[in-house]
Order: sequence, then structure tokens, then C-alpha cells
Amino acid sequence: MDKALATSPPQLPYPATPVAALLLRASGPDASRPVFTALGTEGERIARRTAAELLARVRTTAAALREVGSPGDRVIVPALPGLDFPVGFLACLYAGRIAVPVMPLEPDSGHRAKERADRLGAIVRDCGAVAVLVSTAEDALGGMVRDANGGAAPSTTPVAIPVAIPLARTATPGSAEDVLPHPLALDPTAVALLQYTSGSTSDPRGVVISHHNLTANQAALRDRCEVDSGTTVVSWLPFFHDMGLCTSVVLPLVSGAAAVTMEPGTFVRDPMVWLRAIEAEEDVFAAAPDFAYELCVRRIPAAERSRVDLSTWRVAANGSEPVRAETMRSFTDAFRPSFFRTEVFSPGYGLAECTLGVTLGRPLYEAPVRRYDRDALARGTAAPAASPDTAVELVGCGTPLPGVRIRIVDPATLRVLPAGAVGEIWVNSPGNGLGYWDRESSEAFRARPEGADADGPFVRTGDLGCLDGDELFVTGRLKDVLVVGGENYFPQDVEAVAGAAHEAFAHQRAAAWPLDDAAPGVAVVVETAERDPEVLARAVRAAGIAVARALPAPVSVFAVARDQVPRTTSGKTRRRDCATDVRAGRLPFLAQWTSRRAGAPGRPERTQPA
Repeated sequence: MDKALATSPPQLPYPATPVAALLLRASGPDASRPVFTALGTEGERIARRTAAELLARVRTTAAALREVGSPGDRVIVPALPGLDFPVGFLACLYAGRIAVPVMPLEPDSGHRAKERADRLGAIVRDCGAVAVLVSTAEDALGGMVRDANGGAAPSTTPVAIPVAIPLARTATPGSAEDVLPHPLALDPTAVALLQYTSGSTSDPRGVVISHHNLTANQAALRDRCEVDSGTTVVSWLPFFHDMGLCTSVVLPLVSGAAAVTMEPGTFVRDPMVWLRAIEAEEDVFAAAPDFAYELCVRRIPAAERSRVDLSTWRVAANGSEPVRAETMRSFTDAFRPSFFRTEVFSPGYGLAECTLGVTLGRPLYEAPVRRYDRDALARGTAAPAASPDTAVELVGCGTPLPGVRIRIVDPATLRVLPAGAVGEIWVNSPGNGLGYWDRESSEAFRARPEGADADGPFVRTGDLGCLDGDELFVTGRLKDVLVVGGENYFPQDVEAVAGAAHEAFAHQRAAAWPLDDAAPGVAVVVETAERDPEVLARAVRAAGIAVARALPAPVSVFAVARDQVPRTTSGKTRRRDCATDVRAGRLPFLAQWTSRRAGAPGRPERTQPA
């Protein structure tokens, strides 16, 4: 981290740190009101903590943490079950340690077990953690923390997990009062956590987030969404992901709201548990990535939808991955009998480098949807489409949160672009992180544009987009752009065209990337549940022709089974890794099609189902 990046924040109109917020809540009139409630697999309540009870467990656990290492040392905080994660996370901060949220340590026998184990080992090595928090003393003594693999398939380089500290299981309000917060816990400029970005497992980067970053970012979200003591946050999001950590733990503390949480696996198995939990509360803020809303539509039968009342859902934040207008329309149509209204959707944009939120739509205002010309976008201009055939549908991700400034910058010249031009999104905000842990980060975190508008500093996001008025429209990732004939095309547009070409590919994950110079063109992999060879042959052909019409380049389309396209821990498509898997023959095809002429270099010619 570049030490010069740490700057003093202005006087804050909210608790300066999460620990200060907890202390205020535990000593005020709401001390006996539940802050966090955990639900089980059927939606039953399995744990509940008031602010006073939470503080007692935090203090007792912090006392144990102080016996290991020194202030500023890093502590691994896995996504522990129930309400153990909020206790562990806040105990780290209370003890003056730096929390490092990671995925669960339980054994994973899935097809990506080794990948997860490698990532965890890389994080432990990168941050130099001195301890790991576990739920019970039995976990500390058992196989759960034998090594950095968490019991999963062997990692490439095994790493010994540091000292295991079990959380305090019994602590009554008022206990451990002599355990005072470390001065760092009340210092807004001190480092609170390392938020590891959900990228390559071989080179994880920990974003250095201060206490001020956390409280300022979530206070801005609080103000935009009018979250207060009458609001309940209902979440299934993983605690180790920035959106889950911030909205489920920090937002309730800075706003006075309560939080009801469940395991991610509970939502995936039965999305109705999430919706019933929303129904049970009076004023609800609930955030999820786009795929979660699509999953609700696909998995919940019409008869069940009509039996849930979503009229108390006031803010349905949609972010973490590209927001699709089709998903919003289908969810609204499907749950209209449940009293869900389209204006409840609040699409947003954010990234770990800025703590979380950058923009968010105003609650109870319908999100704008624009249809831009595909070729104009390729030339760097957001112009209205004259024909549906050339249109790219983009959802507005809202206006900047309070205190946030955005610039759209030419990534080559570093000059600020005018409204309507497509360029890299640069962000200046109180949530901007301090840099990457143990890496030179000034270029990414202290960027300044050239010319008269050389204000800042800004975080360079690596994302492309444009401003239409004050509304941000995100077009894609700079590193994922498809360059065809000297013009830029965005992979998610190509993926959407392929997915819409045949019902076998509808609402499925896809990945598009450019082929190499020896075989120029575009490859698209699409997941499907279909297994009929004839249907698959028609589907890949339809997708190939549709993409070829939208893109002036040779096209190859591959159909694969569901859950084969690589994704990050936050659900984003890892297009480069998908390309590597295809080239290495690690991705089995169900069917494939290409517009290449016979004998052309690169992938195989037009073929039947595999």
C-alpha cells in the first residue's frame, strides 16, 4: 500500500467507525432491540442478537484476539454460519486488527474445489495473516482449519493456517466491560479490512479499506435509500463479498436498521425463503445481483408467487453484475400478483476499490432503460438506435451517491469526455480505498485526468460507460472489449444476442471473447440445460448466425452444460479464464458451430453436436 494514500477524512455526521456505531447503539434506547437475526434453511429463526448482546460477544472475542499478534495484524474471518461472522468481523476491528473476509472454510467437493482452495491459500500468503476465527473450539482442534485448503482438494502450494481463535459462545450483556476498544477501532483513518477482489486466484489483490471508507460509503447508501430504525435489511449475500458485508453488517450499524440474514445456499435451494423473509418485515431494503432475480422467476412456480406479499419491499437494489432490463421486466411481471412494482428496483454500480456503492437509482422511481445503437457504441458514442435490430438495451445504474463524483475519461489520452461519450469510469468518493495491500497502487487509486479538468484523485475502475444526464450507463469492462475492424464491441451485448437466438439458451450464462490474430473472430460459449442433439445443433447455429449479423467477424459458438462458465466469487463471468479453458480442451462441448471456412486456422469448422 502507498502510505501517502491515507488522508484524514472530514468531520463526519455519523459514527466515525463501525465500532463507534456499535457502542452508540448498545448504550442507547435501542440496546435491547435485535440488530441481527439469522434464519435457517426453512426460514425459521435460529439466532438473534440485540446490540447489547452483540457487543458482549464482540468484547469477549476481541480479548482473545489480543493474545495473538499485534495491532494492525491481519486476521482471517471466514463466512461463518449464523451470526458468527458479524461477531468475528467486529471483534477484529474492536481489537485493532485488520479483518480479511474470505469464503467458508468447510470442505468443498464441487468441481471448483481446487480453485477455491488455491484462492484461499493465495490470500493467506498475500496478507500474512496471524490468526483465523472459527465458530467453536472443536473447529479449532479439528480438521476444519488443518491448512489453507479448508479441507478441500489440495492447493497448488499448501499454506499453514495461522492460529485458530474460537468465537465467544457465552457472553451476557454487560460482560467484559473492562475490555475497551483499541484506539485504532475508533480512528476513522485506520485500516479496517482487506477486501480481496473476486478476480484471478493466482494474483488476489486486497483492497485496503479504512473505517471511514466503510461508514462513509454506507451512510451515503443510507441517505439515498432513507434507511432508518424502521427498516429491515433482508439478505442472503455472502458475508465475504463486499455487497454482503457492507449492506448486511455495516449499513444496519450506521443507520439504526435491523438485518435478517440467511446462508447463500438457502437462497439457491429455495428462493422463496428470501421472499418470505421480505414479506415478514414492514419496510425492507434487499440487495442482490441480477441473476438472483432471474432465479426467482425461473424457480418459483406461479401458484407460489401469488401466495407471497411483497408490498413492503421498498428498495430492491440490483448490482454486482450487469443489470439486464429483461430480468427486471420478467421479475416485475412474474411477481405483480405479489404486489411487486417495477419502481422498487434500484439498479446500482459499485466496486470493491470504492468500498461498494458508487451510484444507485432513486428508490420508487422507475429506472431508465435506453436503446443505443450498437455501431455507435463501438465508435465510442451513446446514440439512440434507429432500429430494434441495431439496438443495445442498457439499464441506467442511477446517479452518484451523496459525496461521489464521476468522470468519463478517454483511457488512452486521459482527457475527460463530454456527456454521451463512452470512456473509462473514474470515481472520486469518500469510499475510495487506500490502495492494494503491499502493492504499488497510485496509478489505479490516485489518477488525475489531463487538461483543465485535472481534479481528483480518482479511482480508475477499468469499467466503461457513459453519462446520460446524471445517469450512469455501464457498457462493459475495458479489458474485455472486443476489437473488430478497429471498433469496440462489448462482450455482454454479444452474449445477449446469442442467448436470445434460441429458447435453449434463454436466461443462461454466456461468455464471449476475441480469438487470436492467427484466427481472428469472436468465440461465444453458452450454457444450457438442453441435451437433445438436434435441438442443440439448431441452437448453436441460430446463435452463430445472430451474432454474425450483429458483428462483422467470423463467429464460433459452443454450447456447454450449466455451471461450466467460470465465474468470480461475486458471480461475474470470467471471460479470459473461459477462453483459456476452451483452448486447453478443459471445457466439454455439447454442440458447436462456426462460420469459418473449412481449413481456416483456429477452432474447428462447422460441426454437429459434440
